[in-house]
Amino acid sequence: MKSNKVMFTAIAAFVFIAAAVTAIYIFRNEIADFFVDIKARIDEKLLKDSDEYED
Repeated sequence: MKSNKVMFTAIAAFVFIAAAVTAIYIFRNEIADFFVDIKARIDEKLLKDSDEYED
């Protein structure tokens, strides 16, 4: 019984990892765009002087 539970857990973990890798592969461009956008926002806030105001 315990052997079946361990086997089921191992199979579920493998399926989960495979699904995560597949999702990252499919959505890699969207993930990269997201992080590039976040980096641009952070850089904009860091480089912006507090004395300047936008119109």
